[in-house]
Amino acid sequence: MKKRIIGMILILAMVVAMAAGCGQSSGEAKETKSAETTSAVEVERPSVDMAGRAIVLPEAITSVYCSGPIGTNYIYTFDDTLLAVTNYELSDAEKMYTTQYYQNLPNLGGWYGKGNEGNVEEIIKTAPDIVICTGTDEASIAQADALQAKLGIQVVNIDSSFEAMADSYRFLGALLGNAERGEELAAYTEETINHAKEIAASIPEEKKVSVYYAEEQLGLNTDPSGSEHSRLIDLCGGINVADCEITKGYGRTEVSMEQIISWDPQYIISCVDNGNADSASYNTIMNDSQWSVIQAVKDGHVYQTPSVPQNWFDRPPSVNTIIGVKWCQSILYPEMVDYDIKEEAKTFYSLFYHYDLTDKETESLLENSL
Repeated sequence: MKKRIIGMILILAMVVAMAAGCGQSSGEAKETKSAETTSAVEVERPSVDMAGRAIVLPEAITSVYCSGPIGTNYIYTFDDTLLAVTNYELSDAEKMYTTQYYQNLPNLGGWYGKGNEGNVEEIIKTAPDIVICTGTDEASIAQADALQAKLGIQVVNIDSSFEAMADSYRFLGALLGNAERGEELAAYTEETINHAKEIAASIPEEKKVSVYYAEEQLGLNTDPSGSEHSRLIDLCGGINVADCEITKGYGRTEVSMEQIISWDPQYIISCVDNGNADSASYNTIMNDSQWSVIQAVKDGHVYQTPSVPQNWFDRPPSVNTIIGVKWCQSILYPEMVDYDIKEEAKTFYSLFYHYDLTDKETESLLENSL
């Protein structure tokens, strides 16, 4: 009799749980999953941010404001529903392959770039639990302290450098109470970068290919080896042919057609800015007779950077470039990679952008890129 009663109780509990699951919207299901994940891995919450600033956190963090686009990238990829607002106007390209929730967020501006400032009054009204800033240098710390005093909300700095991406995801996992999600993104990031380094290290010097990174509509701007904007060429084992000075900040050192012809690269990567195909040099390079004498053009090795919702290769030099590592190495050394970049794109977009690409969308995304 006792066993029969226990069995009935178990069945009733299962029915109630199933009914609750069926009644959830997709957003509610995501929150439930997050809660379950949070309880699975217990990690001590940080008392200092990644810049070494002491922080006092609210008991629960369910709403986040980011002072700049790179911070927004991190929080969006971690959990888009944590974003309270955006800090810039989304382009049409940035509205593709992202969640409806993200697309509907109001833009209250932010503190980044040249002279941009957020709407202090409206941000305070939104009442985010914390503010995310990026950078760990003295200037970033000073900006964070000033912003915290201005908003009256705890500011938390994360390290947005390429080398620290995996660590930043793990930090966010501890900060936001979802260590498992942080580890999931960190592990993918680490595996991608380490695998690329292994492949690059195995390429004999005489087998390495030369690459020119073409920027702006005419393709006469570039970033040489050592620039954060062209780092994927170095990482993936390519030889950046640009023999010019690094332009700090936004990059795009101006060069001449004569210089590019003398460098005669075997491969050309054409940058698309902010998802705007009109900004790319691809059509110029493929159709202007001046470029026809270059080896990359002769061999058909001119590739446009995939750029929706953000550029895979650069601009911003942020988490959007993780999939770009795989893409860059797959076009420079296709015989060395052990993956299908189309399938990798689907995996990345699902994991980071919360979007499942169709075959048709993948083909469109990679047009002129393979």
